[in-house]
Amino acid sequence: MLPQKTVEMMIDGIDRLLVVDLAGKRLAMDVSTVTEVSELPETWPIPLAPDFFKGVINSHGSLIPLLDLAFYLGEEAGLSGGKTLILDRRLADLALWVDDVERVIPSFEVTFLRSGEAPALAVLEIDGSEVTLISPKLLVDMVEADLQLLMQEQFATLEERA
Repeated sequence: MLPQKTVEMMIDGIDRLLVVDLAGKRLAMDVSTVTEVSELPETWPIPLAPDFFKGVINSHGSLIPLLDLAFYLGEEAGLSGGKTLILDRRLADLALWVDDVERVIPSFEVTFLRSGEAPALAVLEIDGSEVTLISPKLLVDMVEADLQLLMQEQFATLEERA
């Protein structure tokens, strides 16, 4: 957990928040980290990929892995449809599958309640209800660490068999 002062400074650097619904919960993220929001497109499976990847999508001619955010965060499955959030390529070539996009809100309309556990930076109050502010950067770092761990486990299993 990051110190409250650090989290508050990070939040101060956010101009607008994208609020989304995910498995019955509300999440928010810095809108500048998302380059595109679209309806859930057709997906194609990724052989041997972990279950938290729904597959790959075609985004303007580029194949981008689609992370089932609810599954990855250990939440119940959401809706069968949903929306796709394409992250800024400076962060990662990654899309996030969420149930719905609620709205974009200026950061001055939110109230900081408390710090959160990664990938959550904080819990905020928006319109009288709690919303978890997630950091796409922390999320990407967690996914990369999990993928490295899974690869190490798979290689160890292969070495044991050899």
